Amino acid sequence: MKQAIPALILSLLLLSGSQLHAQNETTTMQQTIIQLHRSIMKAVKDKNGAPLSESLKSNFIFTSATAELWNKDKFINGFALNPALQFPEFAPQDQQVIIDENTAILTALVHIKIVRGAGAAPEELWERTTETYVRQQGEWKLLALHATFLPRKQ
Repeated sequence: MKQAIPALILSLLLLSGSQLHAQNETTTMQQTIIQLHRSIMKAVKDKNGAPLSESLKSNFIFTSATAELWNKDKFINGFALNPALQFPEFAPQDQQVIIDENTAILTALVHIKIVRGAGAAPEELWERTTETYVRQQGEWKLLALHATFLPRKQ
């Protein structure tokens, strides 16, 4: 009986240690996804195509808040790099990440100020986004992005 107690304590310590390691690994991966999300949002705001090309999978799909479906090229060139669109503000917040093996889902609230053409007044929007990331060969990429307008406050 006396030998069973130290063995039980050792087993519990090993189990809690492995659970702590798994929890730390999950937290680290969540932070990696949030950083990737922020870099994509910043690339859109700054009209920087290189990070977008690198971060989006070749078969990326975007469902806009107006229910349009865009592929990677249309998202980058028709939206993010479109010279007729300016984004004085493109600020994500309230990011939450769920990871299941090689898939991560990120939700965020995004505050957007968009200027649609020279001399136009900025339009303020709020969107809720849902992003699906996949990990292949140790690297996370954005596979799908869905945006939903939040109702305007009266």
